[in-house]
Amino acid sequence: MSDLSRPSPGGPAALRGVIRALLGADAVPRHLAESVAIEGFELRARLTRVASLVGMGIAIVLAVDFRATLHRPAVAASLAVLLLACLVLFGVAAAWPALRRRRSDLLLIRIAFNGVTAVLGTAWAVYLNLLIRAVPPDSQGLLIGVFIGLLSSVISAGPLATRLAFWLPLTAGAFAALRVSASLWQPAIVITLALYSAFVLFTMVVLNRRMVEHGVSTFELRRINETIQMLLRDFEDNASDWLWETDARLNLVHPSPRLAEAARRDATAIGGNLFTFLASLGATDASAADTDAADGNANSDPYAELRRQIGLRRPFRDLLVPVGPADDRRWWSLTGKPTLDHHGLFAGYRGVGSDVTVAHSSRQRIDFLARHDPLTELLNRAAFGVLADQALATAGAAMLYLDLDQFKAVNDSYGHALGDSLLRAVAGRLRGAIRDTDIAARLGGDEFAVLLPGGSRLDATSMADRIIERLSPPYGLDGMTVEIGVSIGIALAPEDADTSDALLRNADLALYRAKQRGRGAWQLFDQAMDRQVQTQRGLRRDIRRALNDRELFLEYQPIVDLRSRRLRAVEALVRWRHPQRGVIGPEDFIAIAERGGLIGAVTRHVLAEAAAFALRLPPEISISINLSALHLREALQFDQISAVIAASGLDPRRIEFEVTETALLSTDDRTIDNLRRLRALGCSIAIDDFGTGFAALSTLRTFPFDRLKIDRSFIRELDRPGNAAQIVRAIIEFSRTLGLRVTVEGVETEAHAAALLAYPDIDAQGYLFSRPLSGDRLLVLAASGVLAGTGAAFG
Repeated sequence: MSDLSRPSPGGPAALRGVIRALLGADAVPRHLAESVAIEGFELRARLTRVASLVGMGIAIVLAVDFRATLHRPAVAASLAVLLLACLVLFGVAAAWPALRRRRSDLLLIRIAFNGVTAVLGTAWAVYLNLLIRAVPPDSQGLLIGVFIGLLSSVISAGPLATRLAFWLPLTAGAFAALRVSASLWQPAIVITLALYSAFVLFTMVVLNRRMVEHGVSTFELRRINETIQMLLRDFEDNASDWLWETDARLNLVHPSPRLAEAARRDATAIGGNLFTFLASLGATDASAADTDAADGNANSDPYAELRRQIGLRRPFRDLLVPVGPADDRRWWSLTGKPTLDHHGLFAGYRGVGSDVTVAHSSRQRIDFLARHDPLTELLNRAAFGVLADQALATAGAAMLYLDLDQFKAVNDSYGHALGDSLLRAVAGRLRGAIRDTDIAARLGGDEFAVLLPGGSRLDATSMADRIIERLSPPYGLDGMTVEIGVSIGIALAPEDADTSDALLRNADLALYRAKQRGRGAWQLFDQAMDRQVQTQRGLRRDIRRALNDRELFLEYQPIVDLRSRRLRAVEALVRWRHPQRGVIGPEDFIAIAERGGLIGAVTRHVLAEAAAFALRLPPEISISINLSALHLREALQFDQISAVIAASGLDPRRIEFEVTETALLSTDDRTIDNLRRLRALGCSIAIDDFGTGFAALSTLRTFPFDRLKIDRSFIRELDRPGNAAQIVRAIIEFSRTLGLRVTVEGVETEAHAAALLAYPDIDAQGYLFSRPLSGDRLLVLAASGVLAGTGAAFG
């Protein structure tokens, strides 16, 4: 049994489950456990060949560099054990291609390999600890760096058990090494090492699970491909054609062996009328078929088209006919043409037949999938729209637009496989909730729709309550219990709309309002929702005019050094002087500009105006400008911004771009690339509203931001009971660790400022110092250079 599938001896079931999850064993079917384990170990063996040589090289370099310590027996012994362990691991790794053929000894080999790996980790820990105790303080940092490098090496691929065997003694040794001197045993160093060790452990667990899941997927894909190839070969062997022929009275003559094989009869038993023969195979009763055909009732005759073509003496091609009883229905494709005797008279038919049951079933499946969602087998959006239009053409209807609550969290937490199972279960419950006359569809993702033909307001709201009641109870899937809810928007025809597209759009607007009210609720559409959409569309058109007519203008809010109150920077804040609506703040039009594809033009306008104003300020004062997350994902974003900066003549080092922490949640490669290029140009990058989102630590680690701006919501609570002060302190210390400057937003009272004076070199922004000002008023303020905390005077 492989180490992935071996149960933990003893202990409660919960602990065993946790251990299996950490090792990734719960993702591996029992029949694949050994194969996946061997595949992972083989990868580790390939990496070990190089890692062993590198490890020996590092050990030898350290021994040469600190050769004065080799006279100590403990140092020499630990070095010898270390080198011996490296050699053993290299030998096992090099011999692995031959060893893996000894399947009976594979488990023992892997256990021994992990044991030697643990010895190697222990030898490294002992050796480095002995060196740290023997070398001068200025060399201890190098050895601590070696510890960190060795810890980093375990992130590489391979079985988790092997990496843990190396990581555990190394981590313990690293902490022991810090105890050597007071200069190393500092809280910042200890906490940093602890966090990094935890990060390495987390990364090992995650990468191990991904490796295991990839291995399972690879083996399953291989198995599926083999099955598909087998089915294809079987299909090719059975898709053989046969010849058929009749005389002038349509009696079968000269039946071929392949026709007999397809009909599952002896060739001598095949004869008589063609239609009687087909009916005798079980698709229908021959006499009934003949009677119905004689009466002109072709609807119940499966051979009606074949009779018509033969009756007209026409050739036909690929005519589909059923054969066999309903529980064993097969389909034949017949091609034939009439034959003539030497007098030119009709002599019968001759043609080719083939069993196309597989192809017909596939075609039926394709036709089904063209109209249905393949996962839930509900109607898809296109087919639903057609049926909805047909229903609206004859009578009114009610449209219910459904969106599952908390589905994304379930999908992200448990994986797409369980998410798919949940969607199928939801579809099953939805079918059970609606009436036979209602129409249900999956629109995409976790969105569904239900049409109630002829449905009234009461019908719609009653059905919405029923659907919420049916879909909300917990779901038992794959041994887990999952809880979700559903929100519903309702629109009625013809009151709210008279086309399916408009009805669905209005139901979607109502759904949005239901989501705002809280999950697990329904909302009827009202015209105010439509007016809101029309208002947003009007603003989108007006933004284009505003850019041309220079209706957008900037105000500037000072950013000061908290201790000296000297002006350090200003933040440019865009406003819109609308001819009819008055002054509009960015919160009311930036999102509309983003959806309308105008955010790039707005950003360039703001940057150009802010850069021109910055040239009028003293050179030590920088200017801060907000960047949209959507704009950052545009391919030409950097080229557009750099062109504006170059045209302005402003030194890029005086520009700081602010990106909200929430934007970091959806960063992609293009976003990071644009930020890097802006920073390479000389601009600074700040994270705005820090503390309101969940910025990935990996993003903060990999991208060199320059500043964190603490959100005003924490500053407001500084002088009130709660943990706001502790959160602010933690963020500031976190920033110091990363080498980032800090700006606190929302400083409105002297009490706020006093609470922050304990931290050196903090910048502040808020109404205590000044409200946002016009450019001219800010120039007057900048002339003094100091803001004494009389912000109201400048409001």
